[in-house]
Amino acid sequence: MGYLHILRVALVSAILFTSVGGHCTSPKVRREWRCISPDERAAWMKAVKCLTKLPHNPDIYVTVDPAVSLIPAINPNSSYYDDFSYAHMDLNILIHSTGFFLPWHRLFVQTLEDELKSKCGYDGVQPYWDWTQDTADFYHATIWSDSDYDGLGSWGNSSNDYAISTGALKDMKIAYPVPHNIRRNFTLQPFLGAGPPPSSNNSTGPPSPDPTLMLNATFTSEVVNFTVSSFTGDYIQFQADVESWNGPHPGPHGIVGGDLVGGCPFGLAPPVCYGGPKWSPNDPMFFLHHAMIDKVWYDWQHRDPRNKNVFAGGTVSWQAGASYAQYPTGGPPFLNTSSVIPGDGLWEKTTVSDVLDTVGGRLCYVYE
Repeated sequence: MGYLHILRVALVSAILFTSVGGHCTSPKVRREWRCISPDERAAWMKAVKCLTKLPHNPDIYVTVDPAVSLIPAINPNSSYYDDFSYAHMDLNILIHSTGFFLPWHRLFVQTLEDELKSKCGYDGVQPYWDWTQDTADFYHATIWSDSDYDGLGSWGNSSNDYAISTGALKDMKIAYPVPHNIRRNFTLQPFLGAGPPPSSNNSTGPPSPDPTLMLNATFTSEVVNFTVSSFTGDYIQFQADVESWNGPHPGPHGIVGGDLVGGCPFGLAPPVCYGGPKWSPNDPMFFLHHAMIDKVWYDWQHRDPRNKNVFAGGTVSWQAGASYAQYPTGGPPFLNTSSVIPGDGLWEKTTVSDVLDTVGGRLCYVYE
């Protein structure tokens, strides 16, 4: 039945019949990918591919100095979908291991849904991917359906730089770091024999993970249940747990590999290509994954009243020199609920308080 199923049903039932102050009265219900119909799955992917056919938004702008972000320049010939990847690349250092991590990604996923509706006629609701269902046999999980109609597609082949060749997304082209097809490279132990991750080269960063770590052990139902039931009233420790090497956020990125982990396309990328999580929204799995991360936050927020509106964190990540041990979610200057969430022009001015409540501010959804 999935983790915390009874809690989820109770929460949905309670919120659907509640209207308080400025809260929405008819929230949309986000459901797990395998719990929506084939037609609904096909409609979501059709709308995502529609965005790849629309032109780049010329109003997208650069926030971070390219000498710091180390990313390809805006490509005026890219697509509207590529603008999402560009914003994530540009803002990468501001939205990971800072207080913006959870609210930024919540707003990012919601903005994609908004644009699927307004620009591509999508009339559904953003789904999520409950990866706790897939930890026992990740490679053969049903999420990797080969169906050309409603399948997300399976794994790529090394002979073709791991570009996927099945599913409804197999012909989807993305622009960053260079034009290519979506790639997925199954790797349960990405740290084994690959050297330490970038954080270990920075004395201010988190300690390196165990190189033998099996990433499917980092997002099991037990791990997620522990995260949701712990850190009462402590937003910083909750977020730090979600983002940690042993927490649920990095694992699906690392196992899927390819674009979802921000790998450089073999033989196509420019001579100097800085990989990492920067262009991970290239793979639409990103939005299903981060909807699930958002759901973990949502479940934690609703587990105890002390979690509901708590927020904290800083603006300077360990990547920019803050001490991870002292400031795992960013060092000073510190953020508050009035802080404006950067978006490179993807959205109008939005503050943290606008997205703390999924049935308040600019949001109107709950999770099944």
